[in-house]
Amino acid sequence: MRLAVLEVGSNAIRLASAVLHSSGTLKLILRQHVPLRLGETVFQSGGVTEAAQQALVAALAHLLKQLNPTPEDHLQLCATSALRDAKNLPEIRARLQHELRLELVVLSGAEEAARIREGLLQVHTLDSGVVVLGDLGGGSLELSVLQEGKVQRQVSLDFGTLRWKRAASITELDASFRKAVSALQPTGTASVRKLVLSGGNAKWLGRILAEETEREFLPISGLEIPWVKAQSQLQQIAAMGPQTWQMRWRMRPQQIETFGAALRMFSVLGGSFQPEHLRLSGLALKEALLLQSTQNLGTLKPTIRIASSYYP
Repeated sequence: MRLAVLEVGSNAIRLASAVLHSSGTLKLILRQHVPLRLGETVFQSGGVTEAAQQALVAALAHLLKQLNPTPEDHLQLCATSALRDAKNLPEIRARLQHELRLELVVLSGAEEAARIREGLLQVHTLDSGVVVLGDLGGGSLELSVLQEGKVQRQVSLDFGTLRWKRAASITELDASFRKAVSALQPTGTASVRKLVLSGGNAKWLGRILAEETEREFLPISGLEIPWVKAQSQLQQIAAMGPQTWQMRWRMRPQQIETFGAALRMFSVLGGSFQPEHLRLSGLALKEALLLQSTQNLGTLKPTIRIASSYYP
């Protein structure tokens, strides 16, 4: 059986698909994305403009063509922060149904945080001590604080990288972000064993740190590094600046625009929680949703395999 997720994010429209075998193996086979910053229009005007709606329909049609779904496939379309905040969401939902025959599910902040957390728990061993999970996107940051594998705190914060890019006062936004994060400190005296970060910028940072430390950034499982070492590396990477990021790591201009804000936010998270280790995960929301689809179909914890076509 083939499973697929179309994710409408604040920065891009993403597609991921996998084959679920009867043996319980989930093989990730296709990953595509179309850059489309719906967040820029929504966070500025409150709604999705007609031009942006047309671009959204075109992007989804393009990805559907790549997928070429059949009636037997299990396909889900979900959206996160940008459409969650869009005042004309009913219009967009009706348009996608009419033009593409797609039913749109808009995840609440709490649902998004829960989906990411459940996915991370399936691929990482996070059942001992205090662990903080953070998934950073263009519109929001989903944070969960776990103790012995159980959720102590969970929150969705409107501090995505696109919001930083458009902020009138970075100083005020930075102060608000630090205050919001400090309110999530775990109770008791236990120290944070691990800070696990996910999302596109976390993957980029993981690949860069892997190169800088002569290690390997693995698909899905990512990279783990002591926070003390990661902290100094973060400062060095931030100081290099956009031109070096582009030349040294072939980072696209669109990625560069949000990477600086991501580095700043990662530094604040690490500085606030002071974890023993930082893990940069290769898993994102679309993979988490694929994993949860297997649960709905009766496969509770599939063995994950990755085709070479998934990470070309």
